[in-house]
Amino acid sequence: MDESKILNEADIDHKNKYEESIKAFADTLEERIEFLKKKVSDVEASAKDKYENRIELLREKRDAFKSEYSKMRETSEEKWNEVKEDFSRKVNEIKDETEEAYTGIRDGFSYLFDKLKN
Repeated sequence: MDESKILNEADIDHKNKYEESIKAFADTLEERIEFLKKKVSDVEASAKDKYENRIELLREKRDAFKSEYSKMRETSEEKWNEVKEDFSRKVNEIKDETEEAYTGIRDGFSYLFDKLKN
């Protein structure tokens, strides 16, 4: 929107023309505001869907992690060295993903907007 063009085209000496250009400017502003409100609503819905999906993925990983934990507990001392590295990697992976999601929600939408850019 080129507000200066709208106002420059108006002949300030003629009240009616000036009023018409101001009204057109106000109408354009209203259209833009309504457009932005709709986009915000779309972003909110999209963000909610994305976080709900992310939470579901974390739940699935948590369940798999619990299963792995049960298996790890049953591992003998002799086999422990074989499984500890893999288990440690899985612990760090789910810890990082959970912290990233938690921090994102806690810190607000700036995190989300960065993620949506990708």
